[in-house]
Amino acid sequence: MSDTFIRSTHSRQSWPMRNTILCLALLSAVAAAALSATWIFGATRWHGARLVVFFLMLGAAIGVMGLPSVGAAVTAALNKIAAALEQRGSFHSNAVAEAPKFALIRIAFGTLLTIRALWLIYYMSYSDWADWHVAIPAISAAACGLLVTIGFFTQPTLIFLMLFQWHIGDAFLASTTLGNDVAAAFSLLLIFANAGAHLSFDSQLRRSRLRLGSIISATYYRDGLPSTATLQIAKLVSLSAYWCVCLYSLGIHLGEPAWMQGYAGAQLLANEFMSRFGSEFAQLFSSSTFAVVMSRFALWAMLPWYLLLLPCVLIGGLFRTYAITWGLLFFLLSCAVLRLGWLAEFEFLFFAALFWSRAFLAGGNRLQVAYDDRCNLCDRTIQFIKFVDVFGRVQMRPLSKNEAWLRSVGIDPADAQKDLYGYKSGSSTAPSKGYDFYLLLTRDVLLLLPLYPVLLIGSFLGGRSVYRFVADRRTAMFGVCQIPSSKREYSYTTSEGAPPVSIKSGDIIGPVFIQLVGLAIAYVVTIPTPYLFMTAPQPVQSVLGFAKPLANAAHIYGITPINVFNRTDLAMAENWFTISAIAADGSERLLPILNEKGQRLEAHRSDRIYFGNTLKFRRAVIGTDKCEYLNYQKMMTYLVASVSDEQGSYLYRQYHQPLASPVDINAGTYIQRPSHMVCEIVFNYTR
Repeated sequence: MSDTFIRSTHSRQSWPMRNTILCLALLSAVAAAALSATWIFGATRWHGARLVVFFLMLGAAIGVMGLPSVGAAVTAALNKIAAALEQRGSFHSNAVAEAPKFALIRIAFGTLLTIRALWLIYYMSYSDWADWHVAIPAISAAACGLLVTIGFFTQPTLIFLMLFQWHIGDAFLASTTLGNDVAAAFSLLLIFANAGAHLSFDSQLRRSRLRLGSIISATYYRDGLPSTATLQIAKLVSLSAYWCVCLYSLGIHLGEPAWMQGYAGAQLLANEFMSRFGSEFAQLFSSSTFAVVMSRFALWAMLPWYLLLLPCVLIGGLFRTYAITWGLLFFLLSCAVLRLGWLAEFEFLFFAALFWSRAFLAGGNRLQVAYDDRCNLCDRTIQFIKFVDVFGRVQMRPLSKNEAWLRSVGIDPADAQKDLYGYKSGSSTAPSKGYDFYLLLTRDVLLLLPLYPVLLIGSFLGGRSVYRFVADRRTAMFGVCQIPSSKREYSYTTSEGAPPVSIKSGDIIGPVFIQLVGLAIAYVVTIPTPYLFMTAPQPVQSVLGFAKPLANAAHIYGITPINVFNRTDLAMAENWFTISAIAADGSERLLPILNEKGQRLEAHRSDRIYFGNTLKFRRAVIGTDKCEYLNYQKMMTYLVASVSDEQGSYLYRQYHQPLASPVDINAGTYIQRPSHMVCEIVFNYTR
């Protein structure tokens, strides 16, 4: 009672002095912790400066919002922007309906982070474990992934990932990747959506009377639900962060002949290093001029998407559909064809968090299920259904209390004793029963959807007969129950009914919006785009120089300079190596690093093997076809220690294969150039 009263009282207080002091105190504590961790790891020169500028900007934004007239004006403007976004259909936000969506997306995100960290740990060597600069970030990466998955201290964990792990941690792990930057923009949305407040340990602790529960509650909005306007603005700023990265990529591509002439498309897809199907695409392009030409147009089609992603979403309608559809197709290509680490998976989840607003979310209690509440098997089945029905799609109708309803929808109560029945409210179709009920159920409950194709195939392979056999004997096999068990019910409503609609004074989304807009502008005006800022007159260049520290601080939100799919990425396919263990009888066993075609093997599940080793080699030897073993002997020893760790003799082979000629590709012809072995060297590995 008292806790509720205190929170209610605070929510009625105006923004100015009290909230300003509390926010600045919390900001100071977080900044001190982040800077201390940076100093301990010895990264103050590059990341410390970034954090200082970041927190100074955020502190300034909080101070500005603390001015009554300014804070009120900005808050009113944000509410108008949120209303306009809803009116245009840019984003559709409903905190209650989206609560389970964000929770499931958080679980999926945490699972990917955990898997990524475990693969990295799996391929760490003894020397890695002996170096605390590597061991601690590796352990913290796995711990953070697990905490996000189970939803325990979710908000602080996401902030830790954004401030420390994806910068200092991954720098020492040598696993820094663009996926981290997309994850940072994505995490910003998860934080404001309170994705850890539901289907989580945090949700249980928030309802407890424990001191820990009070601490966790303080990191969330009341009842774990933001206002509708807060959710709208959070989606806007996170997509804006992602769009800034797209603009940088566009700026680099505009100065890249491989993109402007279009030959990067064929070189990328037929690239054994970057493509999962390099040989197949090389064969396709070699035999089809049309395929070569289409690869050029497909590449050029990416350029307007980079530029128009955010504007098209804001315009809405068909423009929004274009932006989302093309993005999903690009992510699908990245996931299925290109080798980009975890980038595509993060982007899929990010777009789901932004734009998934209808399927499975609407239609609470849509599916009415009639069941025998005195049958043990039926009771356990319903228990399971309610447990996985996180969106509240199913409403239970126990037979003992719903005879009148059964007759009203055309179900004979006597038949309902024999089978489970499902009826969609407002539907003109007849109720489904028995095996057909399970087909209906698995189509309508998201977490059961993977079972639908299994049951559909099973319906042609005797599944109905198996169901009938069990259903007719369910009482004899499983018994009856006099007292039905309690069923899990998920509730996401607030203690005061619907969540608030508008942003109130004191909502941290206001200062974050101001800060991010400032950092993003500084980032955009420092993009080295041809014919724009970086070719401006010298006085303009001098002014833009002051924006660079701000642009660097934007990296915390994932707004970072990138240079992908350009000359360097393409040319990395030209040189590679293999390492094979030599047995006592002289036979060879290829280590799962790279094969004779230059394709990445199983060890590349570890980002440390890829970004910290093989990618560095392939990038450093661009433009040469000389044997590089002596220059990278230490790396080869490390790879053996990480992948095999068996003492003995190993064989290093280096290969070279020039990329297909740009002149030929631009003429519609793809001619794959032959590869050749550069050198073979036997070396010994001892611990």
